[in-house]
Amino acid sequence: MKVLIADFDLFKKTGGGQTFYRSLIKKNPEIDFYYIIKDESLNTSCLHNSHQIPYKEIFNYGDFTNFFEATPPKWVQSAFVQASNIAASCRDMEFDVVDVPDYEQWGMFLRSALDHFHVKCGSIALSMHGIISKTLQLDWFEGKENIPLSLQEKMQYQAVDIRYGISKSYLDEWKEVDNLKSYYYNPLHFMAVPEIKSGSNSESLPNLNFIGRTEKRKGPDIFVDLAWWIPREKYSNASIIGPHSYNYNRTQSSKDYLEKMINNRDKNLRMYPSIPHSDLMKLFSSRSITFVPSRYDTLNLVALESLFSGCPTVIGKGAGVCRFLEDNFPKIPFIKIDIDNIYDSLPEIIDLLNNYDDYRNKLIAGIRDSNFQSSGLLLSEIYGSSPVSNLEIREELNYWYSQLINYWESSQLNGSNKIPGLRLLKSKIRSNVKPIYQQIKHEAGKNKELLKIPLSKVHNAQILKTPKLVRRYKNIFNTLELTQKDLDKKIQESWKLASDGDYRSEGIRDRLNNGYRIDRVRLWKGIARIESLRGNELVAATYKLRCIRLLDQDLFGDLPSIVRVLNDKGFTKESEVIQAMYGTHEGREDKCYDLLEQNRVSNLSNNKWNYEFVDDRRSKSTYRVSIIVSLYNASSKLAFFLKTLKHQTLVQKGEAEVILVDSGSPGDEYTVFKEIIEKLNIPVVYVRSKERETIQMAWNRGIDLSKADFLSFLGVDETILPTCLEILANELDKFSDLDWVTGHSLVTEVDSDCSWIKDIMPYYRKEYKQDLVYLETCYLSWVGALYRRSIHKRFGYYDSSFRGAGDTEFKSRVLPFIKSKIVDCTLGVFWNYPDERTTQSPAIEIEDMRAWYIHRTLGGIRYAFANRSTEDVENLIYLCLCYRKSYCVHTSTDLEYAYNLCLYLKEICPQSKVLKYFSGIETLLKSYRSLDCLPSLSQWSPLKKILEVRKVAAKIQKEHRSSWNKDLSLGLEPTYTIFNDNRHEQHSSLWFTSINSN
Repeated sequence: MKVLIADFDLFKKTGGGQTFYRSLIKKNPEIDFYYIIKDESLNTSCLHNSHQIPYKEIFNYGDFTNFFEATPPKWVQSAFVQASNIAASCRDMEFDVVDVPDYEQWGMFLRSALDHFHVKCGSIALSMHGIISKTLQLDWFEGKENIPLSLQEKMQYQAVDIRYGISKSYLDEWKEVDNLKSYYYNPLHFMAVPEIKSGSNSESLPNLNFIGRTEKRKGPDIFVDLAWWIPREKYSNASIIGPHSYNYNRTQSSKDYLEKMINNRDKNLRMYPSIPHSDLMKLFSSRSITFVPSRYDTLNLVALESLFSGCPTVIGKGAGVCRFLEDNFPKIPFIKIDIDNIYDSLPEIIDLLNNYDDYRNKLIAGIRDSNFQSSGLLLSEIYGSSPVSNLEIREELNYWYSQLINYWESSQLNGSNKIPGLRLLKSKIRSNVKPIYQQIKHEAGKNKELLKIPLSKVHNAQILKTPKLVRRYKNIFNTLELTQKDLDKKIQESWKLASDGDYRSEGIRDRLNNGYRIDRVRLWKGIARIESLRGNELVAATYKLRCIRLLDQDLFGDLPSIVRVLNDKGFTKESEVIQAMYGTHEGREDKCYDLLEQNRVSNLSNNKWNYEFVDDRRSKSTYRVSIIVSLYNASSKLAFFLKTLKHQTLVQKGEAEVILVDSGSPGDEYTVFKEIIEKLNIPVVYVRSKERETIQMAWNRGIDLSKADFLSFLGVDETILPTCLEILANELDKFSDLDWVTGHSLVTEVDSDCSWIKDIMPYYRKEYKQDLVYLETCYLSWVGALYRRSIHKRFGYYDSSFRGAGDTEFKSRVLPFIKSKIVDCTLGVFWNYPDERTTQSPAIEIEDMRAWYIHRTLGGIRYAFANRSTEDVENLIYLCLCYRKSYCVHTSTDLEYAYNLCLYLKEICPQSKVLKYFSGIETLLKSYRSLDCLPSLSQWSPLKKILEVRKVAAKIQKEHRSSWNKDLSLGLEPTYTIFNDNRHEQHSSLWFTSINSN
């Protein structure tokens, strides 16, 4: 039997399809196999039944530039070209079967192409490995359905004569698409069962190895996450071994995603390229565990080779190999990862690591006790089966092929193509030029990205934009305001003007015309006016308040209207605060200080609480740690949250209790709780209030119910690493004067099922000083943190009048009286679900006026530093002039706070040497404010102003650096680039209100 495998370079490429075909050739010596070679050397294979056919590139995609017929569609031309070139390479030959892989699409035209080039063929068989559209949809880059590609794959499936595959799961998937006959080819027919290795009996810890392509469907990110959650002392090394996947123009790879993910988690995890098969087998025989955590895989031969070698293997349930093992080898143990909750597999994996030798011996015993005799149809029987296809589809594809081949042939008869030998010469030139063209195209793409780099530097971008500002103002000013539709259009244009968009997703022209960070007072005032006309009074008041805050004065007389709106909307306390901060200058400091003191005193005691019901399942009178969780509309996330919490080592030891506070939620959280809590078996109390309450009120309830000395607070969209609470509790036990301890944390984007999509940013706090919290509140956190319950007895409870900024207010209030520190490891994770976050809104920005901004006034500084040393104030001034926010890598400044600290320092220690920086700070602050409120406009006045401010900043930066003490600023030195000041990094983004889509 003669079989043509319609694929290329089988003994050079290392893909799964080529590996399968090599095994197929080796295991079926009675069949002569032929395949096409492009880059593979002659006589590469040593198998007597494998034969090479040199590739002839006669057709090219560019031949169809001027083809504009209604049918066939443009997207089939690539399949036509490849099918025709394969057939042309085999002209006048004869085969019993042509075997085409389904990860390519040229099988749809292969019958027509073979006929055209007089290649005799009995049947065309589709070897079913896994379609490329599924791979692309599940990869890192596109993530979208490709309808033309899916349609080609379906038509190919329907047009061939025979269909066979090595995965029953995959064959069943296709039966849902079309019930054409398909055949199962048992993997044992072609794969060599490896020799069992017992593994090293040394005392060394096992290694964890992900093996396979690093495309997303294979789950390398799942491996990274699991390796992070597994206690580090349980294993030796963790490695990813395999080739990377790339986007369509090879400007991004899976390596880019994984490196970022690894850097945010376990920096010890290493990535390596593919290794030879012989080295892979040595790896399986070593003291290791193989991970193939596939979200989707038709089978996964690596899993079989690893497992049958005697190497413990962890497999994602999305891999078809799970069904194969469960059906055929029930005695062979493996660990299956539930892709919907990857952490459920942790106890099994940790148990395997704790008892590695016992597990491996049990695995080897299961292998030796299993039957490896292959069953089912042989390859020759499948190849010899009766052809079945969709004749209607075959006829349509044959018609499409005739249209394309007729066009091609007619175009070859015209012009220069009629010259003898020229077509062959063009083909050779094309094959040589094509790689060069691809390289040029790649370089051009990189250069295009380089052109955008200046626009990624804010201080450079703003200079380039300024000459266009006046014209953009005029365009928006002249836009009509007659109807609601006009207002919607105008507000969108204003957003473009004032928003700082992503330069990677916008064209250079758009970037130059929009995204202004200068003259923000005029921009925000304009947005406020339009939002008022649109009926968004609170949003308008927020922008007006920003303008007052930027200038530290009510320059436009907006304060009365802001106060009216805030009182109308229930923000009476905020109204009182902003009047104290920005009303009459006389007595401002005292008014702000008095408000802070009043608030401290009013929150010294907790309430006596009533409940709709209490379901208390705690069995002890005391615990080491209380985990307090507020629930509202949390039913869809609660089960997953509690399951992950179960992995806390202190929970497993019975030393941590969980307190769930249902704040009058309209959801069915309690039903979910009752369904899963018996299986989880954790100390827990579930309480419900009759009415909806704020998060801070729920937290106060939790504190009252707590039976522990240490408190942890989480939402159902947050989690902590398994050892988190134990690490932090040990730290608090070690230092009796320590009140609050926190690690690093990570913000991730997840889908509605909490499956990881990407990392958004880390909160990295290694260079920690408690006073950094005055500059950036996230330095002291709740997620991945723990504090003493006694803080509340000493300094008060949460202010329950806050809707969402109460956590910030609490930190600001107690910070002068507590001691905190950092543990240098990432312990907390934020899951950013697709739904909106209530703490990101104009309302919370307004609340921040009394949660944070009042603490930055002179009165706030007196509240914070009245009982602290002059040196503490001086050191914080150093930090104000060069610090790093926990979620940034660049150096920031905070000139407003530095200015107020200097005013306070002049009061308490006018002879302080640090006051030598005061003049520069004051000059910079005035310059920055002048850039936010340009008095007059012409085409070049914004450019003149920004260059002037930039010159002033450079001069003062030089002066400050000449006498700087890096030891007092964590090794940093002042960098004054205008837009790295906190006034541009805190509450500077726009609030996008709803637009009428009609």
